[in-house]
Amino acid sequence: MIFLLAGNPNVGKSTFFNFMTQSHVHVGNYSGVTVEKRVHHIKHYEGANLVDLPGTYNVSPSSEDEGIVTYSLLNESYNGVVNIIDSTHLRRNLHLTIQLLELGVPTLLILNLKDALRSNGYVVDIEKFSNRLKSNAICVSARERNKQDQIAISNKLKSIRVYKSIELNYHTHVKWGLQRIHDLLRHDILQVKKKWLALQILEGNEGIFKFVKLVKEEKIREVVREVEEKIINDNVALSLKGAIFNTRREFINNLVDDCLIQVEDKEHSKYFNQKIDRVLTHPGWGIPIFFVIMLAIYQISFGKFLGLGALLTSIFEIFWNDILVHYLGLGLEFIGISGFAYGLVIDGIMAGIGGILVFLPQIVVLFFMLALLEGTGYMARVAIVMDRFLSKFGFNGKSIVPMITGLGCTVPAIMATRTIIDKKERMLTILTIPFISCSARLPIYVIFISIFFDKYRAFVMLGIYLLGIIVTLLSAKLLSLSYFRGGGSKFLLEVPPYRMPQLRTITYQAFEKAKRFVKKAGTFILVGSIILWLLSNTGMDGINIDAEDSFLSNIAGFIAPIFIPLGFGNWEATSSLISGFLAKEVVVSSLAVLYGDTAGIAAGFTTLSALTYVVFASLYIPCIATVATIRSETGSKRWTLFSMVYPFTVAYLVALFVRLIFSIFI
Repeated sequence: MIFLLAGNPNVGKSTFFNFMTQSHVHVGNYSGVTVEKRVHHIKHYEGANLVDLPGTYNVSPSSEDEGIVTYSLLNESYNGVVNIIDSTHLRRNLHLTIQLLELGVPTLLILNLKDALRSNGYVVDIEKFSNRLKSNAICVSARERNKQDQIAISNKLKSIRVYKSIELNYHTHVKWGLQRIHDLLRHDILQVKKKWLALQILEGNEGIFKFVKLVKEEKIREVVREVEEKIINDNVALSLKGAIFNTRREFINNLVDDCLIQVEDKEHSKYFNQKIDRVLTHPGWGIPIFFVIMLAIYQISFGKFLGLGALLTSIFEIFWNDILVHYLGLGLEFIGISGFAYGLVIDGIMAGIGGILVFLPQIVVLFFMLALLEGTGYMARVAIVMDRFLSKFGFNGKSIVPMITGLGCTVPAIMATRTIIDKKERMLTILTIPFISCSARLPIYVIFISIFFDKYRAFVMLGIYLLGIIVTLLSAKLLSLSYFRGGGSKFLLEVPPYRMPQLRTITYQAFEKAKRFVKKAGTFILVGSIILWLLSNTGMDGINIDAEDSFLSNIAGFIAPIFIPLGFGNWEATSSLISGFLAKEVVVSSLAVLYGDTAGIAAGFTTLSALTYVVFASLYIPCIATVATIRSETGSKRWTLFSMVYPFTVAYLVALFVRLIFSIFI
């Protein structure tokens, strides 16, 4: 048994998916989080799976992720649809519901957020609601994770059926067009699907022509044009799509008026969000407030004052170096391992992995704080505040979603651009988003800031992130004035109410991201550390040789001179940057292997060269996984090559500029 989970963005769909499957899809309080379908077993229903489709406002795809919904409804095999609805915004959510019910497949309607609706002073007459829509329905609050609700939903899915396909009283011209298109469709299409296809075609769903082979496509399009002319000429509506929308809106308004019952006067609660938004989304104060909030997050994550992340890192570092590595070394000596093999384990593997893992607590704290912002609904407000600002550089407000995602990892950030409708804006975001500092680069910043800029940790960290954002914006402006001239789309984003995030959910998100980070340490970093240590300890003269005579020294030494103007033209620094193409996490493990410890790094760099190194490392070529994702998403070898050459060039020029400017002061 397979059930498709569909709903508007930000209705708690991912939360419901986690609740019903006991899995943990990433949950964020803004649209565009889920950009691919996900499948998992339904709890309390043996042999049944739930497919989490991307959030969409209707079944007519306006972006790539919404196209997945249309494709799944038309071409995939499934036993029913689970439509999750935000019960606090019924009028808006029910437009998608009507489209799904008109398909005539078994559908279970989940009215989510019943607790929030009740706090607003309303309840839904679920029996009347179900009868009016001729469908199965239930009210729940997925956030509460009530086991009885879980069992009740599973039982309803087991007995799910079609009451009767819902039929709205569309205008005579629309009915005429439906019949004409119905007759032109292939005979092998199911009768109930024929009617739905005809209605979707009249509504302007181009996904129908893309996903269904229509033999008489031109004749069908001619019918659409003819119906639209009649609608406009008879002043029924301004467009055919508008006529269909008006019929649905009238039906929905009557439905909500009949089924939504006020049980308590809580009118003041409606204005709670507005009062907060007057401050947080203020045209003048909104952006400065956002930067103050981010500075506070960086202070908590990395700073000395209130620096929870830095404190935890110090404790973890003591455990790693003074206990784990120390006693592992004693154990190796006890069993007789010494020399080359001892150096490989202690100075190669443990030093490389430890160079990353000691910063894990700070990364977890940062992930937790960002998840907290997402869970409250604040990030959606940030997108609105930034829309006008971002539009000046060729973006729209939706670009903030992948930008924020990029703080964690660039790969899912690039995939999140599928929610951007305009192709030029999407390409612009894909090519510039690698400048946003991902979590893999955090250890680079932390180790250099702790050594060379210890007194100003939070400010320097914020400065590095701001630099990445500035370069992103300026690059977007440059590209939008040249190759991507003329792009632009309307910005629409669901604004959720402010909510108290669940500690369990945001904690899980933070540790889930940390787990993926550690998983990398067990693969890329482990392999990279071994290779780097072997290359730095072997050469033409054999093993256990001076590092200057190693294979790594010869390879990196050939490239190193190009970095002399930046102040770090030595083979050690160059080697670490080369390894960063494999994964940015490997940069710090490389530094740990090549320089030995923080004292070695401090001796290998001056304050100025350390600054230019960090600036260059924050902007240069993205990792191989990101490059592969860009190739997959753009389908272009040319833009993939551009995504490597352009960042290297920009990083070099910006680092050189920073060196020239700060050489006056340092």
